[in-house]
Amino acid sequence: MKNVLIGMACAALVLALGAEMADSLTPGGSGRAGPQAQSAVRVDQWPKSVDEFLAGNYLERADVVLARREWDPASYVIRWATSSPFSHSAMIFTGPVHEPGYASTFVIEASTGGVDLSNFRDYVDDKSAIVAIKRLRRDWFDAGKQSRVRGLLLENIKADYNYWAIVRIVRDIWFGIQKSIEGQEKAVDAFRDREWTPPNSYICSGLVQIGFVEAISEFVLRRQLPPWALNEVVFHPGAASRLPPPEAWKDAPPSLIDDVVPQFRVQLATELEAVTPEDLARSDKLEWLYFISGGKVHKVSSYEDVKKLMQ
Repeated sequence: MKNVLIGMACAALVLALGAEMADSLTPGGSGRAGPQAQSAVRVDQWPKSVDEFLAGNYLERADVVLARREWDPASYVIRWATSSPFSHSAMIFTGPVHEPGYASTFVIEASTGGVDLSNFRDYVDDKSAIVAIKRLRRDWFDAGKQSRVRGLLLENIKADYNYWAIVRIVRDIWFGIQKSIEGQEKAVDAFRDREWTPPNSYICSGLVQIGFVEAISEFVLRRQLPPWALNEVVFHPGAASRLPPPEAWKDAPPSLIDDVVPQFRVQLATELEAVTPEDLARSDKLEWLYFISGGKVHKVSSYEDVKKLMQ
């Protein structure tokens, strides 16, 4: 009889534990494992609405923004001159998920009025706009490096109002025509010979490029990053080919690094400033992440994905 009672008690205990486990794994159950089980089967659905996307933790500081507007003559000319589906670039500056006190996500950009901060909503809420997001994904590119890149761009903010915006738009168009005939760097040099600065519609992407180069150069010269990190942030193929290859940096003495890094920035200023949105789009150093059009955000992994969604 004693053995029978013990057996019955064990069986009851097993049944009770089984019921509790089943309850914990049920979506409406009261056990501790319920939420974990739900999250394990929950799938991140794409495409998303813009509101859901901006409310989530999807964008990071220093993400690169590529954009264009349909039915915009200036945008069309820039795309024609650079053989690109994009005519503008910018950088994610900050947003609610990164810093307290912000209700919106902001980008830093160069336009005909100078370098300024703009609400990312101005991009994605424009029904005629197409927007794509790329990211430099490196183990060493942490929050501190991201903040310094965007900080260098912020230091170029111009507070004065640009009354010559109309003149600059005309110059943009002529720059595009001249670039398609003579080539990118020669066109920038020609503008300098005439005491013109390169048009801001092109500096937009040059600004992004220079922000990366100057920030990473600082960390290299402070010995906080290896010198070959600079190779990973030069998106202009011609300029990148003029850097020592990564394996050559490994045996370089500190004195050589201190000489080469500043000289690189000065000597290749024309090529770095003349980087176009297409250079950023084609660079395999920046990872494709998102494509936004018509109020929907799609996840992408290649330029081919983006072009298909544009069709």
